[in-house]
Amino acid sequence: MNFILRFFPKSKPLGVAGGAVAAPRSVTTASEKIVWAFFAVTSCQLAFLHPSFSLIAGERTNLFSGLLCFLTLVAAVALRPLGAWPLKSPEVLCSGALALMAVVSALFSPTPLSSFFRIFVMLASGLGGFWCARLLLSAPDNQRRFTWLCLGILGGLLFLSFLGYFTTGYIEHFICDRSHPLVNVILLLSFAPLSLLREKSRPLMVLGLVLLSLSYVTLCLSQRISVVFIPLGVFLVGAACGALRWKYLVLICLVMVLVVAVFHQKIIWHKLSMTYPYYRVENVPFSWTIIKKHPWVGIGLRAPRQSFLEGYQVVFPGVSKEQFARDVALIVSPDNLFLAMMTGLGLPFTLTYTAALGILMVRLARMALRPPAGWFFHPLILLFPLTAALVHFQLFDGVLFPQSWWFFHILLGLIPLRSGNPGPRGAIREAKA
Repeated sequence: MNFILRFFPKSKPLGVAGGAVAAPRSVTTASEKIVWAFFAVTSCQLAFLHPSFSLIAGERTNLFSGLLCFLTLVAAVALRPLGAWPLKSPEVLCSGALALMAVVSALFSPTPLSSFFRIFVMLASGLGGFWCARLLLSAPDNQRRFTWLCLGILGGLLFLSFLGYFTTGYIEHFICDRSHPLVNVILLLSFAPLSLLREKSRPLMVLGLVLLSLSYVTLCLSQRISVVFIPLGVFLVGAACGALRWKYLVLICLVMVLVVAVFHQKIIWHKLSMTYPYYRVENVPFSWTIIKKHPWVGIGLRAPRQSFLEGYQVVFPGVSKEQFARDVALIVSPDNLFLAMMTGLGLPFTLTYTAALGILMVRLARMALRPPAGWFFHPLILLFPLTAALVHFQLFDGVLFPQSWWFFHILLGLIPLRSGNPGPRGAIREAKA
């Protein structure tokens, strides 16, 4: 097991000699414990989608989960004194601008009420996850507590996934109605067992390896051929960029090959054909025709697109316009995060969000190449699941699934403001006080 100890370099804990700054304090007061309870309950409900209630008859939007995210965000913000908020910081200004542009998009949508519901859930889960991470997870003790929460959630998801597969043949049977958001959450939660690989305890390291292996088995059983190869691609890029040693990449590849060899009959290999991904490919030019007509505010999230088929010529060879029209009516969304944003929310929103996301990811990638001392999470522990989830977002519109959006933005919120700074400025001032 000694090679695992070197997989993620050790860093000194915050607050000890050599640390960058004093550590922000962890949960202490009764009000903070209440907020943490909100946060834990919301995370569990989003992962398992139980319990769940229909708040408005006939509305498909997951308003119950969105409401939980919103209440958790309100509780976390209420805990922070108003004077501790850097109201003119880029993060606060960007959050406000994105919320404003999204609401304006709903007002101009041909389905304003449904679009507003979806935008509410998107903002509540995205901003809620990001700012809960900034406000609640700045202290190492809280990050450790969150890691164990996610380990429990991941273990529960894997158990239900295997139970569903062995009883019905579908890993999502006991959790949700689609496997895409489930495997996306599993990819995101992989940060938790990855963090165990840095522990000095052999049992914890073994637990991390077991959970990672079972997670990959679940991906192979998901009927989603893409998630079988996405982790390997992410590790290859990491090794090519120098963030991961090649000898560890070889070990990872051997484990993956072994898992694929054992479960190769369960993997749907015909999805690798040239014609299977036609719908996603065709949505690129089709979405562009919608964007040209509604570039500023889009048509609303998951709004019907059949009216834009008039005069449109299918580009993908061997596919008729009638078949594409049937698929557009059935699937509704373009099955791609950025296409869903551009057509649903407009170019200004998409460009603003992409710029903010790019800044955070570039910052994290730079930290992975030169890991700073004093961080609870090694940068690779966040970079690998975020990159894998982001690649997976190109194959489904994660913006419409609050469970994926919540955990994705929690991990984004764990990215520090700068390499010499462990958390938001408000938390640092609080620690100095």
